[in-house]
Amino acid sequence: MAEQATGRPGASDETPVGQRTVLVVDLDGEPLAPLRALEEILLCLGTWEDDDRQGPGTDTEPLRVSAPLAGRVALAAAQRLLTALAPTQSRGPGCGRLLAPDGRYEHAPLTALTLPAADINVLSATADALGHPRLNANIAELVDDHAEQLGGGYRRTDRTDLVSLLARLAGLLDLAPSDDTRLLTARLRATPPGTDCVLTDAEEAAHARTADRMNHMWAHGSGIDRYLY
Repeated sequence: MAEQATGRPGASDETPVGQRTVLVVDLDGEPLAPLRALEEILLCLGTWEDDDRQGPGTDTEPLRVSAPLAGRVALAAAQRLLTALAPTQSRGPGCGRLLAPDGRYEHAPLTALTLPAADINVLSATADALGHPRLNANIAELVDDHAEQLGGGYRRTDRTDLVSLLARLAGLLDLAPSDDTRLLTARLRATPPGTDCVLTDAEEAAHARTADRMNHMWAHGSGIDRYLY
């Protein structure tokens, strides 16, 4: 349950300037899928930009890419977020459990991460850019193509679905700190890696309120999805 990005158990509670400490719940990899799709999209955009610079066509206009999509800015942010979030998802045995008071039941693992605030802001701005109604038609088609992979063959997904997932993930990472999140973060940081963390009654109450906020952001308050937390 120890912090898995910048910082370490027992480190100062002060978050460095330009960084944001967030709580990330293990959703069995769900948050990684839209980020990986985004990475592929942005890699393609970066290649298109390079091609335009190296060999501009005489019969076509160069691709106009707005911030933060241009210059691989969004790509770099997405890749840093993927690197930080991947270890928090689909955690195997031996990583330590998050338990209710007296070990009555187990919660989904929770990790405290310190991330660059700018990367979270860029993710939000990227979702806005990709969802813009006047997005370049070629880019919109590229996003639709990658969004279809998120459906897994069970249902059709499109740009709207991917943009929604990216915006909701940015919202999770931008969840406003509260006394509850600060209490849980301090406890997670104080728990040695690989050991179980048994919450106190106060921490359990804080966890329930925080989980409700996360669920409202990620799953729109679904009663079924609530049990993921």
